[in-house]
Amino acid sequence: MAALNEALKTAGYPTRLFHNPDEALLYLSRIDVLFMTDKVAEQPKSSKFIKAPTIIVLTENNADTLPPWLEARHVFLVPYPEQPHELIDHLSEYMTPRSPDFGIDPSNTEHLALLFGITQALSGRLDLTDLFERILTLAPHLDADFSALLMQEGHETIYYRSTEPGREELTGAAGLHFAQRLLKDGLEGWVLRHNQVAILSNTTKDTRWFHASYLPEQEHSVVALPVALERVEASGVYLVGHKQPGHFSDNDIPLLQAAVTQISLAIENAMLFKNQSMRSVQLSLINEVSQAATSILNLDVMLHTVVQAIWRSFNFYSVSIHLYNPATKLVELQAKAGSDRPSFMTPLPEDPPVTHKLRQGLIGWCAATNKTILANDVAQDPRFIYDDNHREIRSELCVPIKLGVKTIGVLDLQSIQLDAFDKNHVSALDTLADQLAIAIENARLYDEINQHIRELKSLYDIGQAITSSLDLKTTLKLVTDHTTRLMGVAAASVALRDDKTHEVWFAAASGEGSKTVLGLRMPLGKGLAGWVADRGEAVIVPDAYADSRFAAEVDRDSGFTTKSILCVPLKTKGRTIGAIEVMNKEHGTFNKEDQALLQSLAISAATAIENAQLYEEQANTIQRLAETQNQLVQSAKLAAVGELAAGAAHEINNPLTTIINLTNLLLDTSTPTGKQEWREDLEMIHAEARRTRDIVRNLLNFARADTPKGQLVDFNQLIDEALLLVYTKSVSRKIELQKQLAPLPKIFLDTNQMKQVIVNLLNNAVQAMQENEDRPAILTVTTSLVSDDSQPTHGGNKKEPPPRPIVRCEISDTGHGIQPEHLDKIFDPFFTTKEVGQGTGLGLSISYGIVQKHGGDISVTSTPGKGTTFILTLSGVAPPGEG
Repeated sequence: MAALNEALKTAGYPTRLFHNPDEALLYLSRIDVLFMTDKVAEQPKSSKFIKAPTIIVLTENNADTLPPWLEARHVFLVPYPEQPHELIDHLSEYMTPRSPDFGIDPSNTEHLALLFGITQALSGRLDLTDLFERILTLAPHLDADFSALLMQEGHETIYYRSTEPGREELTGAAGLHFAQRLLKDGLEGWVLRHNQVAILSNTTKDTRWFHASYLPEQEHSVVALPVALERVEASGVYLVGHKQPGHFSDNDIPLLQAAVTQISLAIENAMLFKNQSMRSVQLSLINEVSQAATSILNLDVMLHTVVQAIWRSFNFYSVSIHLYNPATKLVELQAKAGSDRPSFMTPLPEDPPVTHKLRQGLIGWCAATNKTILANDVAQDPRFIYDDNHREIRSELCVPIKLGVKTIGVLDLQSIQLDAFDKNHVSALDTLADQLAIAIENARLYDEINQHIRELKSLYDIGQAITSSLDLKTTLKLVTDHTTRLMGVAAASVALRDDKTHEVWFAAASGEGSKTVLGLRMPLGKGLAGWVADRGEAVIVPDAYADSRFAAEVDRDSGFTTKSILCVPLKTKGRTIGAIEVMNKEHGTFNKEDQALLQSLAISAATAIENAQLYEEQANTIQRLAETQNQLVQSAKLAAVGELAAGAAHEINNPLTTIINLTNLLLDTSTPTGKQEWREDLEMIHAEARRTRDIVRNLLNFARADTPKGQLVDFNQLIDEALLLVYTKSVSRKIELQKQLAPLPKIFLDTNQMKQVIVNLLNNAVQAMQENEDRPAILTVTTSLVSDDSQPTHGGNKKEPPPRPIVRCEISDTGHGIQPEHLDKIFDPFFTTKEVGQGTGLGLSISYGIVQKHGGDISVTSTPGKGTTFILTLSGVAPPGEG
């Protein structure tokens, strides 16, 4: 292109090279010939260059064709020349207009000059309205006082104007209506029907001339000639007249026909240009709409992009898209683009929401009938609705957006000009509406898929949230909070069945009026939540107060006004445990899709609620078991105290007897045998009294139900205290005690609980040897410190921590032993081999639990007929916070 530019300059042509097509548009009015590459021509925006007088598109491929928006008589597709001068030498062939055949004598230079002047006056005039006005100004040059022009495109009259006195005011819409009368009853209609020239010497005496009471009746001479257009589907009549009757004759026909030939050629070119420009605009617009439809899947964004594109292309007052909502049966405004509000109109802060019922207004009629409505004068159409917002509208075009036979919306164009729309607009917008229908459907499907994905993600997130907690109250609140947000409602609540009382109670609520609803109870079956919880069926209620099942008193108490309700049952494992309901959808009304979504949520919610209920029941059961166990421990301690008290009573009785006897002796002896004997007796009294005090104190400490409390304890001292309670003097007469206590570090444990374990094991050992008969009865208690070999070792050079010390205590007896089949059951609750009334079977079970809580272990070995050994091991656990 640069080489061609330089060659054109060398040949004397003033040129300008543009690298940006948009920049070239600024110089379009000064361009005679426009060269462009095939790549630029392929862009839809190149349709804007169609107004250039001559366009040459250079291509490297001979098989290329012009794009649709550049197919015109003045656009040429030319291969790149090997040398620029090859194109420049033939440039005049593309620029020189064809010489018309006037059909008159070439020697008549006066007529030739006139025709040449007409050609000059009309050539290059591509605006139809401007061209028609210029044609009317040719009358004086054709020796006429006035002229008239009537044009039809297809079967539609597109222009009529006359400069004849009395008819010059008939313009615009009035002129078009008058033209219809002329075509039916006037000379113009006769000329078109017969396709021949008509000369009227006197208009008042020829029946072909249209007469009407509202038109002045004057004598004129007129000639009417058909305007034949070969390249467009149009026709017309050109009429010239003179005030003098008989002014025109057959001799004037050749010149007038030659002039009409020039007029026809100019009109034909202008109409071709108009049609091509319109087609270029349409194709460019269709391309832009197609790109928006395929690249923008968000419905709102796509619709706003489309109306802006249509408005920019046609520049009408407003362009809007209205979609039909099957749920509300209304046609609702979705997108609008337009000019500023006229100055005489009061500005609105914002556009009010616009809806139309079917058969309401032109938009409603278009949607209802599925047919295009063209109202070029809305004042003549009774379906048009006048209001303050539409006072300026003069023309309106409504095109149905339909998918098959189903209308999904309306494309609406409004203009403040009369007769603003023609068949080209209808054709273009019909095509756009077809594409728009597919785009809307695709965008809706995309929105539905995205909405479904968002709902699934929300359901997943909600499921994760509500199943993450096993606290019933927290779970219920999470359910209602998430439901309110997911469903876009004013309030949500969960009602649970209480089958014991045959009621439903509102266990959770979120949103408006929730505080009043919480804890509310009503009979099963009453209210919508009670009805759903009883029947296990979902319900959609668009008007709550019109439904007899609705409990209106709840609104009165809460101050909340329920408009619509969606309620679904909470089901799990085939049974209904309650209902979840939502009230007052923020946008639109509840539908089957909302019901399906809430039912999906209800599945997760029901499972989470049931799990939380089971967990709560299990926690309550565990708490009750713990309380029962504590009671059993205390009972066992009291039983042990009873057993100890029986032996202690005898032990206490002996020292008390001594105290009493000696005291009596001292009292009865008037003269002591010696002071030393008194002192020994008193010391014995003192010792026995202290021993009695210690026995009673230990019994009381052992029986006291103190709160478990860990502390550092000397385990050997604990053994001695337990022996003081069990190994009494009466026991010592029958059973020999062998005690071997090794030095031990203090360990962290509960003194009272661990003393109970040792006392229980000592008691068992003593009782096992009560019937030893001739066999020796020996009670052996030993303690030792061992290492924990179970601790892992570490390789490398790291310093290994010292092994944790283990305290080991063995309590052995030489009693009757335990049978092998009983060894694995002795720690089970209520298992005992003693006779009825001799034991509860809880001592070893409780002892085992206490040792386990301390992180230790208790085991047993036994040989029937020889004896039993219980082995108690406790790790040297430090108190919390100490290493």
